[in-house]
Formats: sequence, structure tokens, C-alpha cells
Amino acid sequence: MTAPDIWMQTLTGRAMDLMEPTAGMVDLFGDVAEALARLCRFGGHVPGGIFSVAQHCALGADAIMDETGNTALARAFLLHDAHEAYVNDITTPVSQALQRRTGLKLAALMPGAAEQARRTGQGLARDALMELKRDLDRAIFGAAGLEWPLPPEMAVEVLHWDLRMLQVERAHLLSATPHPWAPSVECIAPARLRSRIRLWPWPDAADEYRARLTTLIPHIAARAA
Repeated sequence: MTAPDIWMQTLTGRAMDLMEPTAGMVDLFGDVAEALARLCRFGGHVPGGIFSVAQHCALGADAIMDETGNTALARAFLLHDAHEAYVNDITTPVSQALQRRTGLKLAALMPGAAEQARRTGQGLARDALMELKRDLDRAIFGAAGLEWPLPPEMAVEVLHWDLRMLQVERAHLLSATPHPWAPSVECIAPARLRSRIRLWPWPDAADEYRARLTTLIPHIAARAA
């Protein structure tokens, strides 16, 4: 078999083609659950240990079910960061910095049209990362047997819940902030959780993520078994 041009080896020994990912390359119970359980949110700057992407997704799905009972939305939230199993958790400030630096680099190469070049460079960097994640999401949701892209109203709801989770995670886990965060975070109500966040060891986080997969997307659990 010919190897893809740009690919990564997964935990279970699969080849994930990062340019043309497919559902057949995705192992939600093995690769995704395990990798997300090892990824720390906030770039690792969490006092006391690892707050994993897997725990973030599982707790958010629980909060959605408790408050709304909307299984489809909880499923979407559980999977909304699953692409990070393959591209890692690139924090928002890092993404913004890369966009700005790309824009400045292009502006320096085109001094006669510096402002347009700066905006173009920022857009190119942003779009390239978004497209990479989008293609991985298509493969991941396909592996789960779920619709992709999400309906626009559901995509908005997932983002809304992501910000609500960010607000409560900041309050429960992070050091005191030296500066205000983005208005979208500062002005939103925190998600209502069942209890204060307790950091899960990564093996527990992987198991809890798999448990939510089994509960919320039972048809893939049956297939995996």
C-alpha cells in the first residue's frame, strides 16, 4: 500500500492522512479517546495537574444533557474537539499569534501593499487551520455515523457551550487572571456542572470519554464490540 504524502501514525498503528482523512482512518475508542485524555487544555498551564480535552468534552456533554436533554447536541459537543487527537490542542492565543505573524511576514514581503498583505496573510493562516480541522471533523463524524457539517444552529450552540465550559473551567482550575479575557468569555454564563471540577487521571479520562461515546452514540459502541 502506498503511503499518503502527509500522514501521522496513530496510537493503534493506523495512518491518518492529514490532507485527505477518511472515516475509515478514525478509531474513536482507541486513538481519539486515548489521545484526548493525554492532551492538557490551556497549553498545560493548569495548577495541580492535567485537565484533559477528553474531560472537557465529557463534562460538557453531561452539562448539556442535564440542562437541555438534547442528545444530538451532547453528541456534537463530545466530538467537537476530537480533531485535536490528530492536530493537538492549539490554544486560541497561539492560533491568533500565528495568524498575526503570518500577516506581518507577508506584509514585509509586499511593502507596497502592506495592509492588504497583512490581512491576506492572517486570513490564509486562519483558513488553513480551519480547513484542516474541518476535514478531520468530516472523517470523525463520518466514523460516528453522524451528520457533517452540523446544522448551522447546532454549530452555534456547540460554540456557545464551549464558551460556557471555558468560563467554568477558568473559575475552577486556573490561576487568577492578570488581564480580562475576550468579551465572549467574560460576558457568558458558566456551564452548570454537577460538582466542582476534579482533575481526572488520564486513564480515567479515556474511560469516561469512551463511556460517553457508548451512551450517546450506542451504534458505534456496538460496532466497536
